[in-house]
Amino acid sequence: MRNILNINSDWILSTEKTPDGKAVHKRILPLNKEDEYCYYLELLGAAPSMEVFVNQEKIGDHTGSYTLYRVDVTDQIVNGDNELDIVCDSEVPCLDASLIVVGKHHFSLDHFGDAGLTVIPEEISTSSASIRITAHAKNLPKDAMISYTVLTTTGTMLANKSVPASAPEYICHLTNPCLWNGKTSPKLYVVVAGLIVNGATEDQIVLPFGLRNLSMESNGSVIVNGLCVPEKDLIRTLESDPFVYDDMDEDGSFACVELKELCDIAADEEDCRNLLTEYVLQNAYHPSILCWKLPEDHADFAALLRELDSTRPVLF
Repeated sequence: MRNILNINSDWILSTEKTPDGKAVHKRILPLNKEDEYCYYLELLGAAPSMEVFVNQEKIGDHTGSYTLYRVDVTDQIVNGDNELDIVCDSEVPCLDASLIVVGKHHFSLDHFGDAGLTVIPEEISTSSASIRITAHAKNLPKDAMISYTVLTTTGTMLANKSVPASAPEYICHLTNPCLWNGKTSPKLYVVVAGLIVNGATEDQIVLPFGLRNLSMESNGSVIVNGLCVPEKDLIRTLESDPFVYDDMDEDGSFACVELKELCDIAADEEDCRNLLTEYVLQNAYHPSILCWKLPEDHADFAALLRELDSTRPVLF
């Protein structure tokens, strides 16, 4: 099973900057490294751009405010003290840093920083709901299985099924679901995915989600469960920390996420595609996000957003 170590503390801002004037955040991370595990460094929103070094070896770089960056450091870390260096524009230390320790068989940690689990509500009504759930993993034994359990937030099991990891999709059907209906009823569910190898659960993901009908009228009004969302109730946000959306999910707020900042910091068209892909895949499970908004000069990326997330409208 995975173990997530919080490594937010003990970062030191170096008194010396890089030749191009960037700040360097350092810390020593003591580890009891075990060969049967994989190790991933996870950083959230350290700065619009950053470079990551482990034991003075550059292992990657990342651009994207408030998008999560995760990188495999198994080959770079050692048993004992490890030096971590984050080079970035900001002198504010990394506030969300983790080390994820997983077994050799685990759900994907390499796919655009997403959870390794996709939950897509389909055909939602007050009488029934279909949810397409897919976990992602690779390099698994042929007999590996994935178990899915859908629960209420109080722990009542609503559905459970195991499928071969080679065909990981599960269509879950619920009867008389409680819809996520903004502040009137911000009802959430939870899906738990377990990776089973040789009869033992090797890894597990827990992801909350909400069920709501979402559409847009020709006049641009957003409709949730048949009711128009008043303009005053639609919170227009720039890219935000996922914890902000967690709070909005729970209190029933409506968000329209403006993607202008990601488009502005992109180095080129391909970089922009990667940044948008990261952000949408990492945050698509939040029911509070009703729509994505692109700047007009980046309208060509609307097709990409619809391909990544067919459940939400794209505004300009």
